[in-house]
Amino acid sequence: MKKYARIAAFAARDALAYLPAFLARNVFFVVILFVFWSLWRAVFSSRPAVAGLTLVQTLWYLTFTEAMELARPRVAGTVQEEVRDGTLAVTLTRPWSYPAFHFWRSFGEGAVRAMPVLAVGFCLATVFVGPLPGYLRALPFGLLLILLGLAVGILWTLAIGLLAFWLEEVSPVFWIVQKAIFILGGLFLPIDFFPPGLAAVARWLPFAFSAYWPAITMVNFGWRTFLTGLAGAAVWLGVLAGLVALLFAAGRRRVHAQGG
Repeated sequence: MKKYARIAAFAARDALAYLPAFLARNVFFVVILFVFWSLWRAVFSSRPAVAGLTLVQTLWYLTFTEAMELARPRVAGTVQEEVRDGTLAVTLTRPWSYPAFHFWRSFGEGAVRAMPVLAVGFCLATVFVGPLPGYLRALPFGLLLILLGLAVGILWTLAIGLLAFWLEEVSPVFWIVQKAIFILGGLFLPIDFFPPGLAAVARWLPFAFSAYWPAITMVNFGWRTFLTGLAGAAVWLGVLAGLVALLFAAGRRRVHAQGG
């Protein structure tokens, strides 16, 4: 684990070096939150709460989910290019697991990216709707679930990238799955707002642990909510890690190296 910790640390250091450029590319985060604020202000104009969430909680919720989505590295594209151009063969000769290398590298990068985006979101949400009640109490537990949600998101993205062993282009698969997290993961709309049947299913999908559970813990903290998010993230981390390992083992058998 020491070498993977160093990989994550090096990736975090590189992410810090390019942090201003990352924030500049995601300046539309301000626009997104302004649009959400305008939309939900109209929705809540005739009612104090929807599904137990107030306007303040809803906008803060969307701040957290958007920050997590923006921070997650697009590792699927990186893996696809390495399979295409043969860089994979060089990486396989190094003394570490290929999927573990990309996971920890992406995790270190994503963790660094998440913090400033969350800070920007904190300022914007405070300006738009005011402070979030119970923020400081929920913060340590919410941050833990945010990091676990980042890990879950990286694993399913990495699994999509490994499909490049069989597919020429994995982007369509990534787009489809990404839209699933937009909707079923509760990125754009809290799952609490869904019809009961759909909500009952969506809450237990891996996408929900990449967005919904960390965000709902932050805005409506409760021990049951936190422990459910923690246990679910742990289960999906195990399942997705197993899936990534199986995909890589099967894909590696398809690698054909030429030359000396």
